[in-house]
Amino acid sequence: MDIVGSIAGWIGDVFDQIRSISLPLLVLALGLHTCETFLNAFAWRNVLAAAYPHRGAEFKPILGAYGGGIALNGILPAQAGTVAMLGLMKAQIRGATVLGVLGAGVVQNAFFLLVGAVLGVVLVVSRPAAFDLKAGWLTDHVLLGGVAVAAAAIVALVLGRRFRDKLAAAEEGAAILATPRRYATQVVAVEAASYAVRMAVTATFMYAYDVPVSARAVLLITAVNSISTTFAATPGGVGTQQALASVVLRNYAPVHVVTAYSLGQQLILTASDVVLGFVLLWSTIGWTATRRLVSREGRARDGRQAREE
Repeated sequence: MDIVGSIAGWIGDVFDQIRSISLPLLVLALGLHTCETFLNAFAWRNVLAAAYPHRGAEFKPILGAYGGGIALNGILPAQAGTVAMLGLMKAQIRGATVLGVLGAGVVQNAFFLLVGAVLGVVLVVSRPAAFDLKAGWLTDHVLLGGVAVAAAAIVALVLGRRFRDKLAAAEEGAAILATPRRYATQVVAVEAASYAVRMAVTATFMYAYDVPVSARAVLLITAVNSISTTFAATPGGVGTQQALASVVLRNYAPVHVVTAYSLGQQLILTASDVVLGFVLLWSTIGWTATRRLVSREGRARDGRQAREE
């Protein structure tokens, strides 16, 4: 009964948020968000097709696995959907290995990691209070920072030598990097378009909730959303997004307006991801397999929580 009540409450919250913004803006935002999903799946397909040519790396099954992973991430914590997505992709491609698909994932995410790092630096510099950082501490501890970087480099070198064979197996997933032009046109260009669409989605929701829209504000909130979802301890990074958004946009709108915008965008997009993702997954592996997958991921989550308690 508690689960049913939670789901019913969540659905009610989603519909409350939907009713709070205009229908044309909602349709525009959801259409753009769906386009972003398809573009990211297409980039995944291109990376995997280069790694495993003529082995089943077709767009439809990759789209189903990608959409299903996003849907699971929307309802399960700790990136459980990402793990399921990688497993589904491996199952769809003949001869694929876990390390190979993981290597493909690194290649597919490289662009987003780079952009996220740049935006993260911009965020820290422009809004240090969001991370409780003081510039004086950074300048006064240059030696300590250098030691930390050197230690990390040594650890990476030792691990690289120890797991050289496994790293070689992962390299098969990065085969597209051997052809830079193909990587640039089939992955980077596609993901750049996806990122532009993502920012358009953010700008649309900001406008819908009466948050002043500017290029700087959109970039800041995009960085916040990327950080909170990448290191999500809760489903979709809920809570973290609202806390960070209220800090980085404090000079743009009142806290209650920013919180309403951030929560509304997250609830609506998560609901869209869950519905679209499960439809795509169902069309790829069938309803029975989809239900079994969701049930297995849910049991795994419950088991982890029980052990932690």
